[in-house]
Amino acid sequence: MKQNMTKAGERLRSISETLTGARRAAQALPGFPGPLPPGFVDAYEVQRLSRAAWPDRVAGWKVGGVPVAFIEKSGETRLAGPIFSASVAHAVTGNPTKMPVFESGFAAIEPEFVVQLGKIRAEDRLFIGAEIASSPLPAINDIGPIAVISDFGNNNGLLIGAEVEDWQDASAQTATVETHIDGVLVGSKVLTDIRINAFDALEFIFAHAREHDIALTPGTFISTGAITGVHEAPTGAKSTLDFGGLGSLDIELVAAKPLA
Repeated sequence: MKQNMTKAGERLRSISETLTGARRAAQALPGFPGPLPPGFVDAYEVQRLSRAAWPDRVAGWKVGGVPVAFIEKSGETRLAGPIFSASVAHAVTGNPTKMPVFESGFAAIEPEFVVQLGKIRAEDRLFIGAEIASSPLPAINDIGPIAVISDFGNNNGLLIGAEVEDWQDASAQTATVETHIDGVLVGSKVLTDIRINAFDALEFIFAHAREHDIALTPGTFISTGAITGVHEAPTGAKSTLDFGGLGSLDIELVAAKPLA
């Protein structure tokens, strides 16, 4: 039994090493490295091994949805992945922010609200933002959430935009969010209460952190989930994310470079 457990652990470590190696080299992979881990528990163990090996500190966490096709099998509706300090960018008005993605891998732009944790919940801050979803695995989302969890939640960047003032006020704030890529409107959604996704995402990530012994310290960013969808885009694509009266973001996807 112990030998089987050791072999299982070795397989998970091998997956971690292959995925992180591809990210370090900024090279796409032809497919998932070997058989998928059997479930979310093992996928999060791969993620834990990869976090421990990655040469950067965790500055935040992305919360993503589990596609409907996988919910019944997994029993989960959300998943989490780390956001590393070097991949966090702050938008500058009037200038597109260059965000790296894995060329020939998977790349997508997702408008999101981003919470920055305070010392107490009343001090949490909210920003407009974008998750840059990218992975060396071109078909990562088709493979499913186990692959997504295993590869840092399919995250390769977080863009922070303007702050949303008084966002926790009891009077609901509304917003219409639009995603444009290369001048084409690819997604739009009307939000009748911008707090809902944020509160739900926080509830999930706090429970996830307790289960996985993760410290959520003040200043940690939480990307709360795609608003208009996961919009795939190639290297070189330019995007404008319009949050209506809350502000907008301009993004240009660029090829990720190997880590030194």
